[in-house]
Amino acid sequence: MTSNVVPDRAMLDIWYARVGVARPFLKWAGGKTRFIFERPDLLPDFSGRYIEPFLGSGAVFFHEMRRRTHPCKARLGDTNLTLVRTFIAVRDQPHHVADGLDAMQREFDGASDKRAFYYAIRDEYNATRDEKSPIRFIFLNQTCWNGLFRVNRQGCFNVPFGSRESGRVVPSREAIESASAALAGADIRATSWENTVALAEPGDFVFLDPPYFSDVERGDVKYQKRLFGRSHHEHLADSLAGLAERGIEFVLTNSAEPEMVRLYRSRGLDVQSIMLPRAINSKGAKRARVPELVVRAGYNRGAGAELDLAISLLDAEVAGAS
Repeated sequence: MTSNVVPDRAMLDIWYARVGVARPFLKWAGGKTRFIFERPDLLPDFSGRYIEPFLGSGAVFFHEMRRRTHPCKARLGDTNLTLVRTFIAVRDQPHHVADGLDAMQREFDGASDKRAFYYAIRDEYNATRDEKSPIRFIFLNQTCWNGLFRVNRQGCFNVPFGSRESGRVVPSREAIESASAALAGADIRATSWENTVALAEPGDFVFLDPPYFSDVERGDVKYQKRLFGRSHHEHLADSLAGLAERGIEFVLTNSAEPEMVRLYRSRGLDVQSIMLPRAINSKGAKRARVPELVVRAGYNRGAGAELDLAISLLDAEVAGAS
């Protein structure tokens, strides 16, 4: 009996030590690292599963796992098949991924022309349409401009080189192993957000970070080939109202256009405006703090006047720009 208990305790201690330092192993446009750093208070405690249908780098997922003293079940989804395959590879084959990244780092270090090396790897990545390599994907993500994921009409990754040309550019072996430990209890699938959210039950927590409405308005497709337009946001708002009715906790983040404020408030949801830095801009001067929305269940009537003022100010700003 005793011999069976000790290894279990030892394994739990190893898991806890690794998960305690787990961080995203990918960069991602619009990632939630700053959100977590500045406003972790907006994330609730929960007893069930963690559910995230727009996975990206998984910054909030890793944050929630670091808070745990025991493994937590999770359901993670995204329509980006290569992203999902990469997360699965890190979960199931961390040593293989780490070995491949170490080899890629050595090749990068030895390349006399780092930019040419990047474009050669990008060409290889685009040529393997059926099963894109998670190792190449992580390397490109870490060395492209701002960690952007963008594809052209043919589905080819076309982000230019943007990395420093010295030092380590890919995640360390320890980072991959820590991420793998955090992902141990995660069901990861390439599927629509509807399918991921549909399985939520009371006690679960759902975090949603869809493509921002501001990006759609500009036609800025950072995440995928298909736009996430107004009708998609309306469908999502209806689904959130359904979660609220079922007593399921959630947090959604989005850009703070007046249109989005009205949309979520019209579904009886609590909408807050917070100021966060926006980092995805080629000009550093434009990486200033901007208002973002945090949407949760339950209409916060006490914030009504503040939000009405925010809507008025945003309307005035839009009118002045036009």
